[in-house]
Amino acid sequence: MITRRLLLGLLGAAALTFGGLSASSTLAFSPESRSAKLDEALRGLVEGRSTPGIAVLILQDGRPVYKRSMGVREVGGTTPIGENDMFRLASMTKAVTSVAAMILVEEGRISLDDPVSRYLPEFANLRVRPPEGDEAPATRPPTIRELLTHTAGFSYNFINNPRLVDAYREARVTDGLDQPDVTTAEAMKRLASVPLGYQPGTSWEYSLATDVLGAVIEKVTGGTLGAFVTERIARPLRIESWVFNAPESMRERFVPVTRPAESTGQLGTGYVPVKAVEAIPYPATKGTATLDPNRVFSQTAYHSGGAGMSGTLGDYARFAQMLLNEGELDGARVLRAETVRQMTQNAVGSMPTLRGPGWGFSLGFGVVTDPAAAKTRLPAGSYGWGGIYGTQFWVDPTNRVVGVIMTQTAVIGSGPIANPVREAAYAID
Repeated sequence: MITRRLLLGLLGAAALTFGGLSASSTLAFSPESRSAKLDEALRGLVEGRSTPGIAVLILQDGRPVYKRSMGVREVGGTTPIGENDMFRLASMTKAVTSVAAMILVEEGRISLDDPVSRYLPEFANLRVRPPEGDEAPATRPPTIRELLTHTAGFSYNFINNPRLVDAYREARVTDGLDQPDVTTAEAMKRLASVPLGYQPGTSWEYSLATDVLGAVIEKVTGGTLGAFVTERIARPLRIESWVFNAPESMRERFVPVTRPAESTGQLGTGYVPVKAVEAIPYPATKGTATLDPNRVFSQTAYHSGGAGMSGTLGDYARFAQMLLNEGELDGARVLRAETVRQMTQNAVGSMPTLRGPGWGFSLGFGVVTDPAAAKTRLPAGSYGWGGIYGTQFWVDPTNRVVGVIMTQTAVIGSGPIANPVREAAYAID
């Protein structure tokens, strides 16, 4: 089944053979050792023509221990990439939307076990096209919990699920990365018209579930997802850069998008600009991801809860630090500590997930369950996610570490590029 092997090819392309870091180990950063290894990793990616530029920020105990940008903003340019540049966050939006939903859960405005159809009636009578057998009615609508855990039955076009992808294309389902004139209502109508890939709660597939979650938030609050995120998350955390519909005046702040010159998923093949709508090969699934780098400047594009937000390196690090602090930062509490603990525990048992063996999924994040199986030095209980435009973050509660990596090199940036950088932060001297 495709989802059981999703991205293993890409992750394997960037995998290094690391020894495990004991959960009891104390990770200490020093300019002479760990920073040098990180510099070497960044330099290899830029000079090796995997990405034109990369920016990294790592905090420990809330203090910057590594902050570096290498390379340039765009192909053929000379302007250095920088920490104050704007990056399309893509699926790193999911963590923010999940926190927004849990704020509503804390307030009793929604419940984890509510059916989605309570808020979005178009999802009341879904059908299922299972791996085996004939298409049949869903036994019940997905729940809010299943949206958060990606166990609702939805998919993505680029996942290329052979049972669903033709139906998605025929209905013009958007992955939240293109079609800037589509409204939230229209996006949900199209998604509700296609079958689920399995009965809700019975399997795991990376999907548009978080876009549906964003639509629920809009229905409950009566405003846009972006307005709620600004009011309840960004403003309390003193985050100013987050935006779903950026004004044209901000265009110069955005790092231009590139993709690999060859569609192998390997590092070092060079890169080319992506200036307009383009179907980018997605090697792990033999599918394509349709990316529109200009969608962010559309004032009509719906606020995709799974992929629609942009922001800066430092602002996302503040969000991640709030999570590490169990819901609070600089005196501003976004979530209760017990809610963050609930959000960051594996919630899908042994179901295979996007990142492969050793990873589970919580209420909004990938979570390390077995570092050896995951081939990572991240301790068990670390969590985070990435985005298709080339971004990744992680939170390591054991060592009190937060890391954010930003490129705008699509497809390989969030895995093969970011993973070696993340692991270099844990390299043993």
